[in-house]
This record gives sequence, structure tokens and C-alpha cells, in this order.
Amino acid sequence: MKRLTLALCIALAATTVAHAYGAYPQLAVPDFEAPMEPATAADGWAKAANVKLGWDVVHVHGSTEATTAYVSTDGKSLYVRFDAQQRESISAAQHTNDVLLTGDDAVWIDLWPNGASGYMYQFQANPNGSHYESSSENTSYSPSWESHGSVHDGGYTVTMRIPLDVMRGVGSTQTWKAQFVRSIHATGEEQVWSYDSAQNNVDDYARAGTLTMPQLSVTPARPKPRLATYVLAEGASKTIGGSTSRVGADLSIPITPTASFYSTFHPDYSNVELDQQSISPTVYARYYSEVRPFFTQAASFYNNFNCDACPNIQSLYTPAIPTPREGYAVEGKQGPIGFATFDSIGDGRSDIASVVDYTSPDQRWSGTVQRVAVNESALQDTTTATGLAYYDLKHLSAYFNYGHDSGTNVVAGNQGQWYDFGGGWANSTFGFFGSTRKIGQYFNPVDGFISHPGIAGYALYSAKIWDFAPSDKLESVGVAGFLDRYQGPTQGQAQSDNSLLLDVLTKSAWDFQLFSGSNYWRFGDVLTPVSQNAGFQVTYHSGLTTNNPGQFPNHGSSAYPTSINYSTGHYGNGTLDTWFRNSTIRVGNRGALTLALDDTAQYLNHGSSNIQWFESLSYSYQVNSNSSFAVGLRSVIGMPPIPNGGGDCMGRCSNVSLAYHLRLRHAELYAAYGNPNTLTTVPQTILKLIFYAGAEKGT
Repeated sequence: MKRLTLALCIALAATTVAHAYGAYPQLAVPDFEAPMEPATAADGWAKAANVKLGWDVVHVHGSTEATTAYVSTDGKSLYVRFDAQQRESISAAQHTNDVLLTGDDAVWIDLWPNGASGYMYQFQANPNGSHYESSSENTSYSPSWESHGSVHDGGYTVTMRIPLDVMRGVGSTQTWKAQFVRSIHATGEEQVWSYDSAQNNVDDYARAGTLTMPQLSVTPARPKPRLATYVLAEGASKTIGGSTSRVGADLSIPITPTASFYSTFHPDYSNVELDQQSISPTVYARYYSEVRPFFTQAASFYNNFNCDACPNIQSLYTPAIPTPREGYAVEGKQGPIGFATFDSIGDGRSDIASVVDYTSPDQRWSGTVQRVAVNESALQDTTTATGLAYYDLKHLSAYFNYGHDSGTNVVAGNQGQWYDFGGGWANSTFGFFGSTRKIGQYFNPVDGFISHPGIAGYALYSAKIWDFAPSDKLESVGVAGFLDRYQGPTQGQAQSDNSLLLDVLTKSAWDFQLFSGSNYWRFGDVLTPVSQNAGFQVTYHSGLTTNNPGQFPNHGSSAYPTSINYSTGHYGNGTLDTWFRNSTIRVGNRGALTLALDDTAQYLNHGSSNIQWFESLSYSYQVNSNSSFAVGLRSVIGMPPIPNGGGDCMGRCSNVSLAYHLRLRHAELYAAYGNPNTLTTVPQTILKLIFYAGAEKGT
């Protein structure tokens, strides 16, 4: 049955009717200190305002299981309660706070205390009360707040106490934008309070409702400055520099309720807690996520350029910036304008970035101007990029970007430019996007990430999804296709990609994917195949989230998945076969064992073969809501395929790592051995203690 027909039948039968565009609800929040124990009868929340989460955004019909959300405030905190009915088994694997609740059932509240002119805050919790938070204020946002959970027959209850002083701009206005959300892992249902029938994102500001706060309860609070000082002790062998100790600090000083000055002095970027290791074959340079606090604070302001069906194009890629000796920055919002700038100062080098963003009050138009400059004695590079985007809040989107790079490495000015135009149409079951672009041969910013300079051409992408009734064994079936063609500056075609994907998702959490296609990349005078597009993937405990055509495939993931992936294709001067196998097994109530075995085998037409495999065994244990422990053993053996985009290991590379993390209200402790970021173990032990004074972490 086609999904549109199914959605119509369900909508006619449901008691909830989708709102017309723009008709979003309002709710008056009473002045009331609610009880925090989730087992407390709902009568204890009798004075709190309550709403029903009546719409399933994913399946585009009324919610199939009841959820009631309550809210109140005592002028110091916001109190929130969710009562959720659930037929399916409840998923709540996470027991440590401040960790993504991937694969769990969850409820959350989105808050915009200053509307579109301020920051967004999200507070979510799973059925056992473990919580996670995020904000557009800072990608490292992690203040202290309180949550509790209780599972009972037929569902669960979650309560939250959110201090008002962990959000910027609280008290500046009585009118807040807000959304209440619930995610059911077993069915993929995502319920919301405020909605319309064209909505495809539960956290969409344009569809949020309104909370009216009590006038006498909430008083404007001046944002607090924040000082984070760290002390690090490192025990290491003399071959890598020997034992040492370091101290440093990060400082943030509010200028206005929505703007701050911040700086860093002698920062430590050991990042031993983050694993970004991969042996996946790729001709592109490997892309790594930024984790350094100085660069994450204003990360949401930069690189706000739309790009449909495109290779990775970023005029600012902060992992390319060396560790600074010190840094200074300003970021903030004022009405519809967002702005940020930083100066990262190292030995003989300065990296400067500035950006101004604009979003129209109706959220339909957005624009951005960004400038990035690198200054060294023998190297100068300046990149300016601008972008304009439109979205009708229903289906249609379009954008235009332009960039210009100049400096030491740009030997021909007419090849230092970037043009990009595209757009598309999408609803909850179908999407089509296209784009055309030209990237000059010398448009390659020193502090940027450009997957493939020197190309001009077009790209197309489309996806279609069919959902099935609750009584069917299938959850959804989807198809997606991608195509691009790019010419080089002198020798004809420089890149060509084709792919076709069939995805079948069952109610029993099995996900089957079949894919086919080809990739070609020009090396010198030869258009070389680099294909890995024929194969399959099977995943158990996939996570039943129906795909969004704009980002297909986009299934939710379980906390304990098992998957096997095989891909093959003509790659370089031969054929490349790749297997990826991994499984996570629950050990007790708080432990998990993860096993992975990946291997690549490149059989060359002439000469020897390149065979490499990656094996990994790790165990993690969630000690309590504030601490966790992990140990990992891994090894990479053999030779990578040719060509490959970096991160190679030749021969045998082994890694042993241990990590312990303790989070307190005003302090953090990290204890680690080795480094999961690298292919080989660095013989070092690190003990790092961070003290926070003033505002909460990331605020």
C-alpha cells in the first residue's frame, strides 16, 4: 500500500487532526514547584499545565500511543514531566549522563527562551532517567540538571528539573518558543505537541508552540562568566618526549545576554576520549570532527552554507588549524543576526575567522558571509564565502553560494573561485535534489576542506519511501539514487559517481540493503575507477526510524546492533573487496562488549595484492550516572589499497587504550592510557583534572 493512501486512512480514523500551516498552540506555564519523584502520582502535578503529544511526524498521522507532558516553574527552575504509555518493550540502555541516548526510547523538550533571536536548548532523558543536553550556544554544552525515570506496567514516567540560569537570555521575555517530543525506538514513531502536516523535523523552530512564563516568577539573570582551568600530568617514554605536566585555562565572559568574549591559554588537546579511527578505503582526505573547546564554542555560527548532493566543501575546517598557544574570540546573536570571530595564535602563525549570519523572522530566508585568513612568514591565504538560501517551510528549497580564495598558493586568480547553486523538493515520502557547481583548481583554503578542487558539473539525488501498516511485517521500503558528473580544468571528465540503493526495514529490527554503482576519479592523465558501490548490508537491531528522503538512508541505531557489510568494485589498477563486521553485546545491565572485524583485499591486475584487516575488541561499563570506564584492544595489519586518502598503516599497527571519566558539578577527571585516535599506541598515561568556576560547562 502506498504511504500516501495509508496516511490518509489513518488520518481520517485518528482523533487528532493536523494543524493548518501557522496555527500553533500556546500554553501558559503556572508558578508551581512540582515534585521530582517520577513515582509520585500525577495528582502532585495537578497545578501544572499539561499537553498531549498527538502527532507522529515520521509516519504523518496521529500518535498511536498516548503521551502527556506537564510543565511548571518556580522562578528558579523549569519542571517537566512526561507520562508515556507503551505497548512495546522499553529500551533504556544508557545509564551515564551527558552521553547521546542512541537507540533508547526518549522524551525531550526544546526551548528557545529568546525566540529566533536567541539560542536553542534541548533537554532529553530516557525511561531510567539518564539524560543528555545540547544547545546552539556551544557544541560542548553540558550544564548540571536533574532528571528521574520510572518504568511501570504499560509505560514509563520521566521528570526533569532544568535550572533557568543554564540558559542565556532567560527573563528577557515572557514568551518562549517550545516543543515537547517523544521517540519510540521500537516503531520509529516521533511524537510532538505542536505541528502541521508538512513537518518532517520534530525540532523545527517554525513549527514550535509558545510557552507564556509567569511575569513575577522569572526575573532576568545576568549571565555568569566561566573559567575552566586544567592540570594535566603525563607519564610517557623518552621516545615520545618523556613525562611532563601542563596547566592551562579557557575563559568565557558574557557581553550581553546572548553574546560572549572567550579565550584560551596554553590549551590541552589530547582528546584521548574520542575515537575517530577508520581504515575505510577512500580517495578523499580523511575528515575528522572538531573536539577542541576553543573551536567548538562558536562552531554553530560557521559553515552555514546549504549544499545539495555535493562533495564536502568547507571554507573553514578547524582541525586543519595547529594547536594555538593562545586564542581570543567573540560570538553572539542580536535579533536575526548571528556573529562570531576568533584569532588562533601559534608560533609564528595566526589563523583568523569571522562570520555574520542572517535568518529572516519567518525562517524562510537565510544568508551568511564568512572570511578565513592564515598568516605565516612564508604563507598567506584569505578565503571569503557568501551564501543565500530559501525554504518555504513546506517542500521547496533553493540556495546559491560563492567563494573566493587568494594568497600564496593561488597562482591563477580565475581558478580561485567557487560557484554553487542548487535546490529541491521533498515531503515525508519523496525527495528530489539537484545542484550545479564550479570549484576552481586553486580554490583550496589552507584552513578549509575541499574534497575535490578543479571540477565543474552537476549532481542529482532522489529517494522514495513506502511505509506499511502496524500489522504488516515490513516497516518500510525505500529506494534512493545519486548521480554526478564533473569536468576538470583541462583534461575532460575529472569525477563521475553513480549509485542505487534498495533498503528494506522490518518490524523485527532487521534492515536489508542492496546497492550498486560506480565511481571514477582522475589521477593525472587517467580517469581511474575507485568503486565500492556493489554489495549488501544486513543489520539486526537496526533501530526502526523511517528514512527522511532529504537524508536517505537515515535509520536510527540501536545501542546493541549487529551488522555485516560487503562491498566490491574496480578500484585503481585492480578489484577491491571490503568486509565490515561489527556487533555490540550487552553484558549485564551496565556493560557492553563490542567486536569489529574489517578487511580490505585489493587484487591488482599487475603486481602483488594489497590486503589489510582491522580487528577490535572493546568493553565499556557505565559505573553510575556520572562516571564510565572503557578498555579497547585493536590492531591493523597489512597494506592499504592504492590509491587511499590518508590515515594509512603499513605493516602492523596495534593500539591498547584505557579510559575513565568522572563528571562532578564543578569538576571533571580523565584518566587514560594510550590514544584511540591513532593506529599505534602511544606509551603514555594521562591524568587530567578540570575545574569549572562561575557558569556551568559549555554555557
